[in-house]
Amino acid sequence: MFKKLALLLFILIAKLSNSTAQVDSIEQILSTTKIDTVKLKAYSDLNWLLLRSNSAKAKQYAFDELLLAQKINNRKYIAQGYNDIGISLIAESNFKESLKYHNLALVIRLSLGNQKDIASSYSKIGYCYSEMDQFKNALDVQLKALFIYRQLKENKNTTYTLNNICYLYSGLKNYDKVVEFASQAYKLAVAENDSFSIANALHNLSTSYEKKNDFNEAINNEKKALQIFSLLNDSIQVGATLNNLGYYYRQLYRDEIALDYYLQALKIAELTHDKNSIGLYHNNVGNVYLTNKDYTHALYHLKLAEKICTEQDMKSTLLLVYKSFGDVYALTGKGTLAVENYNKYTTIKDSIFSLDMVEQFSTLQTKYEIKEKEATNLLLQKENELTQAELAKSNIIKWSLVITLLLCIPLVYLFYNSFKLKQQRLLDSQLHKQQEENAKAIIEAEENERTRIARDLHDGIGQQLSAAKLNLSGLKSVLEPTANFNKDMLDNAIELVDESIHEIRTVSHNMMLDSLVKIGLVTAVKNFINKLNNTDKIKINIETFGIHQRLDNVVETVVFRILQELMNNIIKHANATEVSIQIIKHDNELSLLIDDNGNGFDTAKMGSFEGIGLKNILTRVNYINGKVFFDSFVGRGTTVTVEIPLNT
Repeated sequence: MFKKLALLLFILIAKLSNSTAQVDSIEQILSTTKIDTVKLKAYSDLNWLLLRSNSAKAKQYAFDELLLAQKINNRKYIAQGYNDIGISLIAESNFKESLKYHNLALVIRLSLGNQKDIASSYSKIGYCYSEMDQFKNALDVQLKALFIYRQLKENKNTTYTLNNICYLYSGLKNYDKVVEFASQAYKLAVAENDSFSIANALHNLSTSYEKKNDFNEAINNEKKALQIFSLLNDSIQVGATLNNLGYYYRQLYRDEIALDYYLQALKIAELTHDKNSIGLYHNNVGNVYLTNKDYTHALYHLKLAEKICTEQDMKSTLLLVYKSFGDVYALTGKGTLAVENYNKYTTIKDSIFSLDMVEQFSTLQTKYEIKEKEATNLLLQKENELTQAELAKSNIIKWSLVITLLLCIPLVYLFYNSFKLKQQRLLDSQLHKQQEENAKAIIEAEENERTRIARDLHDGIGQQLSAAKLNLSGLKSVLEPTANFNKDMLDNAIELVDESIHEIRTVSHNMMLDSLVKIGLVTAVKNFINKLNNTDKIKINIETFGIHQRLDNVVETVVFRILQELMNNIIKHANATEVSIQIIKHDNELSLLIDDNGNGFDTAKMGSFEGIGLKNILTRVNYINGKVFFDSFVGRGTTVTVEIPLNT
């Protein structure tokens, strides 16, 4: 599994000098001074210096700092004490408890008004949220930190925060934003000559290449980052980068190289006691052995991963562990254990999905309501401006000479109409833009839900059926030769399971548009039609004109789904033997024409049709302001024309 580099909270911690001399010097000051504020500063400095070498002692100094600050009611150091305890808990990977202390620090810092301290608390709260896989909460506070650091012109902290935000957008799978913020971070890091931030920006850029399936370029960027992290002696980031390189080489089917990188990363994680990474890396190593059918070593590493992930409550990694367990047991003929682990996988995945989707749809709805409210407010504002303009003109006219008034009335009237039309056009344009954004968001949400369901069918039910088939096949081998009746029933059962597996794969592939994302509309449509042409019952001819480059993602998705729906209707209801499809791109319009020689229907009765296919077509076309026309008569076939405007 791919591992995003950790947030940059520990950049400063990793660079701290924890020399014995420096610690001894501050402890000497602490034992001799009688000034409370000097003691508080010493406690905080000792906590910071000992975080990497003695986290337990560092945490004790933080608690001593908090108790003294509370005793003398020094609110600045009360907040600092909460902050230092929170950092100590992060060093112990106790992110839930750390979040509580950093929120306490933030409340006090907000009341004191020191913007740099406030931004620091936001950054650490974001770190805790990210380690708990709460990416949306993490993103919210990191953006607040970024705003403050930019206002203060804190370029180094701005760079760190930009890279943090890249990590969060990766978690949210918004890779366009990753590129946007990574480019900003890289430019600023180069200007600041900040090697660490340059390396992290390179890593974030490699993530974007990986999502475009350009793994060679991803490897090039990751190796540059690895070189910098190695020079900085940053073990945590070196381990994460080695793991990422292992992932990239696995995608290129070079498992021997991938395993070497994974094992290097695991060794570093064990030396640094990074439990979250240890759990992840054991899972990755186990999966390489699984792919190469070394089930003994695979189970060894997966069991270690399960133990650590359960202790650390790492649900996202534990999900992958149970999926791998299921695969191992299914491939080794242990059907009961395979089903048991697939069920665990499905349970965890459903729990993660249900929480995530509720939040995503809530966010989508909130954004929609905000934009709708902004449009309404804009409309009211324009109407008020027009009303005020009318009153001003009325007062001028009232105090003007009658002759001048009579001469100016036509000019004023023309000016008013022109102004009103201009404002109306501006408002219409803004409302149209809002509708396009809302439509895109709705379609993307729908496609994400289709993809989730398809993966659940393929990974969950499909794998369970495969395990069931293994058990049935095993049962067949132990039946008595004379039990013909039972063997026939068993053969039928195995055949039904085979058909079910095939049907689930077909349904899941139709629901997912991976091919469309990778190869574009024209190739995806031709592949889809080629599958339908494999039968002798129907002949389909397709022609495309003017499509020389990729179209907008939403347009490609809508056209493909409409074509799918229309072909399904033709196959199920039309009894057609020939179908002609044309996809034509003009300068600012895309046309889809589908003509069949089937039964046809009475278009006057379309409003009374109960099926959802036609409604889906009309809804999708309306989302992107397109038009659809049906030309059909009973016994004469049907021609469907879809016209979709394109942005120029």
